[in-house]
Amino acid sequence: MMLTSASLPASLLVVLIPLAAAVPAYLFRRWRSVEVLAALIGCGLVMALLSQPATVTIPVPGLPIDVGGRLDLLGRTLTVQEADRLPLVVLFASALVMFGLSWRLPQGRLFVPLGLGILALVCAGIMIRPFVFAALAFEAAAALAAVLIQAERMGPLSTLGAQRYLALSSLALPAFLGAGYVIGQAAEVTDPALQSAAYQPAALLLALGFALLAGAVPLYTWTHAVANQASPLVTAFLSTVVTGAVTFLFLEFKQQFDWFRGSPDVREAINLFGITTLLLGGVIAWAQRSWGRILACCLSVDLGVVLLILNHETPASVEAVAFAIAARGVSLGVFGAGLSVFRSYAGSDDFARLRGAGRRYPLAALAMALGAFSIAGLPGTVGFVVRWLNVRVLSGTDLEVMMIMLLAGISIGWGVLRGLFSLLADPPEDAGNVARPPSFFLPRGVSVSLLLGALVVVLLGLAPGLLAELARAIASAYTFYR
Repeated sequence: MMLTSASLPASLLVVLIPLAAAVPAYLFRRWRSVEVLAALIGCGLVMALLSQPATVTIPVPGLPIDVGGRLDLLGRTLTVQEADRLPLVVLFASALVMFGLSWRLPQGRLFVPLGLGILALVCAGIMIRPFVFAALAFEAAAALAAVLIQAERMGPLSTLGAQRYLALSSLALPAFLGAGYVIGQAAEVTDPALQSAAYQPAALLLALGFALLAGAVPLYTWTHAVANQASPLVTAFLSTVVTGAVTFLFLEFKQQFDWFRGSPDVREAINLFGITTLLLGGVIAWAQRSWGRILACCLSVDLGVVLLILNHETPASVEAVAFAIAARGVSLGVFGAGLSVFRSYAGSDDFARLRGAGRRYPLAALAMALGAFSIAGLPGTVGFVVRWLNVRVLSGTDLEVMMIMLLAGISIGWGVLRGLFSLLADPPEDAGNVARPPSFFLPRGVSVSLLLGALVVVLLGLAPGLLAELARAIASAYTFYR
């Protein structure tokens, strides 16, 4: 390892701080307050570091920290470029929300330490140059994610979610490595008339690799299997932090490579993956009979819309994508927190088995409903701002896509209403046969987390200025649409 100056590059700390925080989080995992506190401190330190411009050197006694400094490692470089800085802040802030919500909610004893490891690896994937080697970091993150999904589960088909998640990420690896080889060969082509054709195979391989990493493969996607089997906050964490990192990496590719940005084949492939993923979630959401499947449909719809917005090369499109990733962390986190209560205390997330359970735990029902309605785009929630930004990008150019997006939101809303009607209905006569908690009252920490999460979803919907400013700042750092 070689430092390019007499200062410490921030890119090294972005990776090492969460890994260092994972050590006490693992050692003290029996003491949830200490475990979560270590994670929050680690995420907060990195966010404070990345809040400084990339041109700044922080005067730390002994070894100053160069925010934009370069770290040379095994022939590769890690750098916090200006376009990377705020996207990394969004990922750490989303992880901080998930870790905070897990304080009093059972998500498995490895959620926090493994989550910190995954966070460090995907952030390394964003910063690493050349870009194609990011797939190695995402593959390592997927291996940890598979352990996290599978943690403490046993029985037939209990490994399905972990297998699918790891399989899709593993299939993306040869696509990225193959693209790297093609790029090297195409760089030797000197005839301008032949360069575009030389880069086309690489562009298609990269489009396929991104779709696999994001899970935008409808016939073999991981979303339904993971949402049904993994802890709800684990599903929300992977869908926000890992998928968000993949999205920002896609924007970096568009920023760096003209042949990738201008490829009509890439545009068509991403449009196909986006439409099919959006339709997968939207068409079946209204008919689902469990909250886990509603969560999976929310993921599919949200991911499909983001892929379609990525095909637009305007400041408004980048702003919409950045805002959507930040809002996804809040909406899915609150949804997952509410769902965790019912899975833990009622033993199920099926509508039929939870009939009347919302009367016992109204805060959990409120959190779950607001999180799901936010993904659907209900006015007054942060998800409505996301839908408004998406409509602003799509209006006048993709009216059909805009209508599909709005109908998918209605489908999710209808499915959520069906679930709420069951939660608030009269309990069945044989309710005693269903696993029931000892009292009507949740622990104080759980109630506080659910209430705060629900309030944040509404407050960010009514006053989205903070997230909007962050999204605009992220969009201003990219230059591919100028």
